[in-house]
Amino acid sequence: MRIFAVAHSSIRRPLWADKTLFSRRLHQGLNGSAAVRIQSSDSNSNATQTPTTTSANLLYGSPLDHAIDLRNVRPGDRLDIPYELTVSDTLQDFWSAAFFDQSRIHSSTPFCRKMGLQDRVLPFSLALFLTSSMSHADAAKVQVGFGKVNYLWPIFSGDTLTKAFTVNQVRNTSDGNHSIISFTCDLINQRGRLCMRANKHMLFQFSLPETTSSITYQDETEAPVNKHVFRDHLLSKANTVLAEQPSHSLARLEAGQVVLHSLSRSLTFTQTQQLASLARLTHERHFDIRKYDAKTEILVPGGLVLGLCLSACSRDLHEVLHEEILSSAYINACHPDNMVGAISFVSAVDDNLPGDLEVVTITTLGVKGVNVKRDLDGIGIPAALFKPGLFTKEMEQICKESCPTLSNKIVIQVVRKILRQTNHRQVFLL
Repeated sequence: MRIFAVAHSSIRRPLWADKTLFSRRLHQGLNGSAAVRIQSSDSNSNATQTPTTTSANLLYGSPLDHAIDLRNVRPGDRLDIPYELTVSDTLQDFWSAAFFDQSRIHSSTPFCRKMGLQDRVLPFSLALFLTSSMSHADAAKVQVGFGKVNYLWPIFSGDTLTKAFTVNQVRNTSDGNHSIISFTCDLINQRGRLCMRANKHMLFQFSLPETTSSITYQDETEAPVNKHVFRDHLLSKANTVLAEQPSHSLARLEAGQVVLHSLSRSLTFTQTQQLASLARLTHERHFDIRKYDAKTEILVPGGLVLGLCLSACSRDLHEVLHEEILSSAYINACHPDNMVGAISFVSAVDDNLPGDLEVVTITTLGVKGVNVKRDLDGIGIPAALFKPGLFTKEMEQICKESCPTLSNKIVIQVVRKILRQTNHRQVFLL
């Protein structure tokens, strides 16, 4: 396994290592804000000159490149990210102001302490946003989606988080002009505990050498990771803490049920910038309104799109204690001010758990520009839309043929397992 420190961009060759390239860029005068050099009128002098007001001395700048050249990575490479982030109550409250969630495990300190936790737990969607955000992947075109995502250890206010990415797979697309790189994203707290692990897929605008494409990496030396430590702790409270208080679940869920969620949420351009900055995102498609139109070309980051989708269905699925993602795929672009609602299909309900807990397997479609409750009332929704693994072209073909209302409206598909208390209604026979 090769390990790279992103701060030093060790894969990319330093500019000054190639004197010809350095000289050519110096005279081209690349626009930038970081390194500034002087071109002297004296061709025989190699010394750096002091800027003067004479027209003979010209200043040329070039940008500092902090990105990793991912064309040179191969499966098994590990990227250690040098940045650290200490979580605060302010960060969690700012997130909660944008994404609706009333689950007590995220909002109530007394409830969490009864459950044997030291404080409110960072929401799943926020933890995933921090886990998967890549400051070094500025060459990415779009995020394709997520594979499995597990919340292994609770994150609290005051924790300091670092992260690392391991390249799992690289492959070229069928057109040969793009590549998809899959990463394992690890979020680690100050005690070295692995808190969240996510598999993330990203599309890049370059092709990869045949020698490295279509290879999948498996680390046979890594110790097995218990992906259910956090969930098992919550299950252990089923017959004690949770049995002493009534279920807070608002609705009963059954396999085969389709739920039209009434909530919808949007993010303004200002909110998008603020939240992207909190996760240290730097991609110009989230910020540069001189290059990209704010309404039609600026993109809401993938982690925030997922947050909007989960937020829209949060009230109807209340109360969620724990969740994991089995897969997710981004279908159409989401822009600032797009209202995002949700439709969910319950594929399975497992209540063979301690106490009154149940695990619900559910597929949710995040849709933009549609009032789900009003516009889809009485409209048949193709069951094929809830099938995992569909690409944008396949989704759009289904919508065009069977449900035009959703054409170009689906922004994300998420398949999850959620742990919650069953909505029991006692029946008394008199």
